[in-house]
Amino acid sequence: MKPAFVLPLVIVSSCLASAAAAAEQACGYSSAGWNAPNGAAVFSAGSGPIGDVLNAVGEFRTHSMLSHGPGRWVTHATMKQPRENSWPEVCSTPIVSNDLLDGYPGLAQVNQGGIYRFLYGSGGSGPAALTYQVGDPKRAASIGEAIWWEVPYYAERSIIDEGVEIPRLSVRGDRVHYSFFQYRNTEGTPTGGPAWNNGMVCSSFLAYAHYLDGQGAIPPYTYSHAKLASAANALHDGVMDSCENSLGFWGSIGTSIVCLTDVCDKAANQVANCMASHACDTGSSSLWRGVRDDPKTVAVSISPDRIGGWSGHPWGTQAGATVWSADTNHNVQWNSGGNVYGCWY
Repeated sequence: MKPAFVLPLVIVSSCLASAAAAAEQACGYSSAGWNAPNGAAVFSAGSGPIGDVLNAVGEFRTHSMLSHGPGRWVTHATMKQPRENSWPEVCSTPIVSNDLLDGYPGLAQVNQGGIYRFLYGSGGSGPAALTYQVGDPKRAASIGEAIWWEVPYYAERSIIDEGVEIPRLSVRGDRVHYSFFQYRNTEGTPTGGPAWNNGMVCSSFLAYAHYLDGQGAIPPYTYSHAKLASAANALHDGVMDSCENSLGFWGSIGTSIVCLTDVCDKAANQVANCMASHACDTGSSSLWRGVRDDPKTVAVSISPDRIGGWSGHPWGTQAGATVWSADTNHNVQWNSGGNVYGCWY
């Protein structure tokens, strides 16, 4: 285990969890431990809002994680499903805005049971692809060790099961929230600089880890206005379609309340606004459409495919390539002995 706690113990009440969040299977057992080496970048691909955005710009992987070794802990940035607002707020802003603004748990470390439940939920087929890349094993392991030993953390507890510890890393002096806006602009995250609301997403964290260990800065990629517009449309339409077709959390919004407005459209606007301009508290379409329709706007970001060196991003010895990009895909297998219980939030 890591050294003694360097920041105060914080207990988070389990009453904050929603029924929708519980359905995500936050806690459970892994079937075994995975085979990803220490420092490996692990990638998954799946559906959902982030999948809609990345697929719209021609990319495939939707999540990236840092393995600390076979059967060991994992560091990644993610968020649980947001909660639905109560009446009458649900009719104008269907989603609790703070849940989008301060995506929870954000940057955190979970054990094999926790990451297994994150990936496979209640035991479904899981992501469309689950692979890892190492590149230079020595350099990759150095990144894994740097994050494990050198970054301070808050020793928090799962909001579903207080018996499970979930360390939340402290970067830039505070907890790191999952921030949709990082897909629009990573700001100073790749080199440890400031970012709005102290946010990160999975791939900007990997870039930060790469830089922190002295392995080089990963320059963000500039997505053209056309790609930004395509991504904005895909995000809005994906959330709206899921809501209207009663898929997952999005399909439960407003189902027990009669509103005189289109709740699904409002929810989609809220998510799109959050990513386009970090305004997570409005269901109006004017903000995200304004960004989409301004020909001068672009996105400057780092995606999982950029971390892995795919979809035209630098790889191997090319300038701006990551340590991991020199490798091909290896299938993640759950093949170590025994089961491990854990939670991912």
